[in-house]
Amino acid sequence: MSVAAAAAAGPLDRLFAGGLHGRLLVLGRPPERVLLQLEGWERVACVATLDADIRPGTVRADPHHLPFTEAMFDKALLSAPLVQPRLMLRELWRVLAPAGLAVVVVKARRLWEGKEAGWRREPLALRLDEAMFEVLDWQVEQLPERHHVVLLAKLDGVRPVLVGEAEPAFVAAPAT
Repeated sequence: MSVAAAAAAGPLDRLFAGGLHGRLLVLGRPPERVLLQLEGWERVACVATLDADIRPGTVRADPHHLPFTEAMFDKALLSAPLVQPRLMLRELWRVLAPAGLAVVVVKARRLWEGKEAGWRREPLALRLDEAMFEVLDWQVEQLPERHHVVLLAKLDGVRPVLVGEAEPAFVAAPAT
């Protein structure tokens, strides 16, 4: 994937770019179109947060106290409801490897909708910042309902590797 193609791709496409040779954590039940992209990964850990999330190969666990060691996963997909966002996001940060990437998929709400309808952008951005994540891409998509789909990098002093061709920073003048 070239730099231009990576920039045009959505957060989910960018999360799954770069091959299937990594450790992926799936927390919650992702939208149906995302389930197809989980096939073929080298190692996938699925954690159910609700009874509806249970399917073969899924571990039932508390999303605020995940049963994994620190820095175990290279990438993560969080699609569970953010009931206690501070605890859940800090736990996600704990299990992500240095320079880890994550996508958070949460229901979006409009200004006129009640709090039970989902998240507005500003409060969600504040929670992500408090949990030490850097937002790399943010889109609102229909999955089939309106959701925030946010690509995050773990803020730990290590930058994630960009997938695709790097454009040269400068071109040296030919010697004369």
